[in-house]
Amino acid sequence: MRSMTAKRTFQMLENQTLWETAARVHDLLAEQGIAHAIAGGVAVCLHGYQRNTVDLDMLVRPDDTSAVRSALESDGIAWNDADKQFCTSSGVAVQFLMAGESEGPGQPAVFPDPADARFVSQIEGLPVLSLPALIQAKLACGLGNLRRTHKDFADVVELIAVHRLNKSFARFLHKSVRPEFRELVRHAKG
Repeated sequence: MRSMTAKRTFQMLENQTLWETAARVHDLLAEQGIAHAIAGGVAVCLHGYQRNTVDLDMLVRPDDTSAVRSALESDGIAWNDADKQFCTSSGVAVQFLMAGESEGPGQPAVFPDPADARFVSQIEGLPVLSLPALIQAKLACGLGNLRRTHKDFADVVELIAVHRLNKSFARFLHKSVRPEFRELVRHAKG
């Protein structure tokens, strides 16, 4: 279904530094045996919607946070305490989401364990939230934060269009986000 790879999209958008950061962070975590999955805008691009983003969101388990920090800092990726994120020397922000935490403020859906293969797909050599897990996270985040609603829902509409999803796909999502998904399917078809 994807006509252009995510790597090529980021090159075309002159944002190959973000792609290189995603690959490097994956390598660092994989070398340490730390389960992880790409989420957020990079995951949206990997799932076929060609759009740019400025940071890298990675899903990890809470028990692995000290190992994650050690792995990244050993490669010169510095923790920025004020912003609560890591930052590469080239300025790419690397943010971490925690398995088991709510996918959006006040939302019952929680991020899955990145070690659970049911929720992770391998795309272009990288572990990425599966399409259902990514759509669910985008919907829950958008529902829980009005400032993110338009961006997250727009990502979902584009993923619906790219993958030609219909309302029956809602069965793969947490029941709390199914009504919004079905409504977005209706709008994506129009």
